[in-house]
Amino acid sequence: MRSIRIPFLIDLKRVDQKPDILALVPDQRLDRDFVSRGPLVNRLLTGLINGTLRVDGKPLPSVARRGDAERARSQAALHARLDPAKGLLWDDETLGRLVAAVRGTAGPETIGPAAQQAVGRLFDKHYVGDAESFQAAKDLDDAVHSVNPIRLFTLHLMGQLRRSRRLLTERVGGDLAGVHGTGVAVHNIVHGLEHMRALWRKAPRPSTDEAVRACLFAPKTVLRQATAGGGTAAGDVRPGTLVMIELEKARKIAPDAVTVFMAGTWAECPAGAFVAALVRTVWNGALAAEAAEKRP
Repeated sequence: MRSIRIPFLIDLKRVDQKPDILALVPDQRLDRDFVSRGPLVNRLLTGLINGTLRVDGKPLPSVARRGDAERARSQAALHARLDPAKGLLWDDETLGRLVAAVRGTAGPETIGPAAQQAVGRLFDKHYVGDAESFQAAKDLDDAVHSVNPIRLFTLHLMGQLRRSRRLLTERVGGDLAGVHGTGVAVHNIVHGLEHMRALWRKAPRPSTDEAVRACLFAPKTVLRQATAGGGTAAGDVRPGTLVMIELEKARKIAPDAVTVFMAGTWAECPAGAFVAALVRTVWNGALAAEAAEKRP
């Protein structure tokens, strides 16, 4: 655990070990309501998140607060709907695009739009992922994570973020979970499939289980804000202290459902089973396509 505290400027704690994460997640004082409080940098970060990850004033599921009853209901319903045991959640065309990208018969630039289509069709069966829609997803991601001042100026002050968020919203019929899935969570799937494309070229290739485990990527970080002061697993916090949970670092050490999907917690990703099943199906589809080509 690392702390950065400069009075009136910043109050931030960083955590990247699974035991500490497990101890922090249930702490009722750490939430993602992201009110404007604390020192300057804290206020700027929470303002950036609130200004980016909202649609018509409503927070996307990834930043909705712990006690939001609507968030809890919709996430539970989505978790049940995205259970692969209930039937296939993707179509042959989308799967074919992903398999071709992994095998190298299609270019690496096809991974993003195809992965976005796989997610988008959970919300609109006619969803088409293309260069325009995936650029909109990159705009949404950059609006929160980029440190390039020119890029941030273009996104926030020149209206690009607003246009991209509107495009993403329209393509999923206004479903906030769909905006989150196609604009935020999709980047973790893309990272996994890009890694799978590299694994495909290795000799010997890993087993299916090994490939799936290696290709499940967590969000780089998730943020929590202290609503009250006191002692936590990250140390003492004050109202407004920000706690940055570095999930991707934790995943590299402990690559399991907790560090990838925050499984078993109030903030669990409802698409965890879907993502794992999709990654497995793409790898097996690539193996099947290769075998079919070798048959006389």
